Amino acid sequence: VLHFAHPNAYPPACFAPLLTPLTGNYHVIAMHHRPLWPASEPEEFESWQIIADDLRHFLEQQGAEQVIGVGHSLGAVATIKIAWQQPQLFRALVLIEPVFLEPQVLQMVAANPEVTEELPMVQKARKRRDRWPDRQTAFDHYRAKKVFERWPDDALWSYVNEGLAETAEGDLALAFSREWEAKIYTRFPQGIWEELPRVMQPTLAIRGTESDTLSVGAWALWQELQPGATFVEIAGAGHLAPMEKPLEVVAAINDFLNQ
Repeated sequence: VLHFAHPNAYPPACFAPLLTPLTGNYHVIAMHHRPLWPASEPEEFESWQIIADDLRHFLEQQGAEQVIGVGHSLGAVATIKIAWQQPQLFRALVLIEPVFLEPQVLQMVAANPEVTEELPMVQKARKRRDRWPDRQTAFDHYRAKKVFERWPDDALWSYVNEGLAETAEGDLALAFSREWEAKIYTRFPQGIWEELPRVMQPTLAIRGTESDTLSVGAWALWQELQPGATFVEIAGAGHLAPMEKPLEVVAAINDFLNQ
């Protein structure tokens, strides 16, 4: 069993370019995080630990043990937060572009938590367009955006098809609401640097060389704290490496797991 924990703002089905090639060797499952649950409210979100707890409950309900835990961004943080607490749940970890912010950043936010409300990424998420008349219009809009410029067309269509849901009015809306996306951005993942040295599972760490999330400094600190892990960088990819370079990420995962 291989479990994929998805990132903020992207439902797991969007990641077909990454996950479909893995289904030949693994039984792939992917829980929907709380923002995708019916009637869930952003106000109930206090820390990233709640996503980790939801994942732990899901795996326990499935009776799953010794799972290969793959996570991207938010999903990678949630995976590692339970990996050291419940080591029997995972036999190996694949952490793609986790949100491991440098200690000085985390300390600054812990001392002044209100500053996150004014972050540009939070403001942008709150104003993000969230309704569309049809999928072609949405695709054309996203195709022109810088954040998607490295995405192959099939990956972008995967997002348009799976990230937008039909509404009662007959148009399309973001399946992962902009309110939830913004709320998650306002809560920085604390405690990770204390948790990393406690992880005992074989671990593959993946970073995009053009990442704007996992800094060079954080990447170096991670290598110090988890020296037994395997560290791989994907050339020409950013934070969304699984969609920008899905085959390269799949190859790195297969090489690691085949060992």
